[in-house]
Amino acid sequence: MSKVLSAGGFTLVELMIAVAIIAIISAIAIPGYQSYITESYRNQAAADVKVCALAMERYFSEDFTYVVDDGDYSSICNLTSPTSGTGRYSLTVSAAQTTFTIEAEPNSGTCADNCIRLTQDGSQTIY
Repeated sequence: MSKVLSAGGFTLVELMIAVAIIAIISAIAIPGYQSYITESYRNQAAADVKVCALAMERYFSEDFTYVVDDGDYSSICNLTSPTSGTGRYSLTVSAAQTTFTIEAEPNSGTCADNCIRLTQDGSQTIY
């Protein structure tokens, strides 16, 4: 009696099916992950805008104005979000004697529901 040896392994069809399954899963997962990352940076920017607003209120309680003498608001609050690592958002402060507006805009891309505006009365807008 002779024994027939068969080589173990995968056929090309089996490998192509596995590749197709991975491609389908990637097509679904990657956009969801990217939107999750975008949303988390936007939420961090919203938190940083509120921290900046608290710093503006603290400044107002000491000087009775929101206007900084030299116009450099980076001495009051961090104008980059997140505050550590690569900045994804830039904060800008517009102030008058009794009012201020803080806006956060992404460093790359457009606003398209990714920009944040907060005024001294606490109203926040995402636009």
